Amino acid sequence: MAVRSDSVDWALEDMARYPFLEKAKRYISEEAPSLEELLGDNLWGPVRRRGKARIIEALKEGRVTIKGMDDELESENELFSYPVARMLVSSIEDDFLIRRYSLGESERVVRELSRENDDAKLLDLAAELDIRARKREKYIAVHFTDYLEITEGLRSPEWKMVNQDLREGEIFLDKKRFIRLIKEKVFSSICEGLPTPVSKQILDHLEEDIKEIEEVLEETRTEITDLDLGKVEDEYFSPCIKNLLARQQEGENLSHEARFALTAFMKKVGLSKEEIISYFQESPDFDRELASYQIEHIIGEISGTEYSPPGCALMKTNGICSGADSLCDQEWMTHPLTYYSFKKRKAGEDEEGDREEYKEED
Repeated sequence: MAVRSDSVDWALEDMARYPFLEKAKRYISEEAPSLEELLGDNLWGPVRRRGKARIIEALKEGRVTIKGMDDELESENELFSYPVARMLVSSIEDDFLIRRYSLGESERVVRELSRENDDAKLLDLAAELDIRARKREKYIAVHFTDYLEITEGLRSPEWKMVNQDLREGEIFLDKKRFIRLIKEKVFSSICEGLPTPVSKQILDHLEEDIKEIEEVLEETRTEITDLDLGKVEDEYFSPCIKNLLARQQEGENLSHEARFALTAFMKKVGLSKEEIISYFQESPDFDRELASYQIEHIIGEISGTEYSPPGCALMKTNGICSGADSLCDQEWMTHPLTYYSFKKRKAGEDEEGDREEYKEED
């Protein structure tokens, strides 16, 4: 168990920034209105609206912003909106929503901690999350077992134990990387705590808010699988897709799951049936007639249903997630299509920036 410091002073504004703290939970328990008042009283309407806004921000933007807290009332409203958001997420009980909301809150924590100059406060917050850490020299040293547990889902080489500064059972990290660990812990902590049981009273009072969030949720899901991706540029494919293509072109006989993932992905990014077939011609057991039939089924020409490519979770389950990079480690990176879209958009922004810079120089 990590040891907390008694010397750290957590103000109301701090608790609003980090509402998962035990001190914040105690404040809510002691100072918040009753459930009936919180859900039904017009006085607490801003808190309910803010709770809903937290979730919609997380869905649309992938992050939750912190609102201005110029006085005690605004800080309380921000703090009390956190349990409202949790009630709303729990009422819908959707895994994608839980992960997206948890990510949004953890991304906010990263921004807040990055501006935090008090290392004692940073370490105290980590201790509450059961991260054993202390200041050593100019670094923050984390117990290696805690490090291993937290980074289990981070697959890029930079987080592997063999690449760390390990001394006397502790991993030495700079502030930025330590905050990244805290983000992982906050994300998993919020995820694991949802959904919570909700009563009929909660469902009845929040019915309209729940419907609005469900609409945004479906829009967000559609954006992931219904992207306008423009010209196909395979250099921006995700590592898993590149790996499968390389194995295919080397003549490896891929599994059914791998072929399905490749076919569905290539159709979604805009390749024709003939272009997709050409990718499979190097297979040792290639049969054009059979390949055509299978591809036509997946892309909807026979079945009438165009199948969506599997997301990262299913790729892992099927053992075809490989070669992950640092972009794959982002919690919001849940689909090879999202990876491709992000890479293409980023490349376009960089190119536009280069053009503008060239114009200025002229």
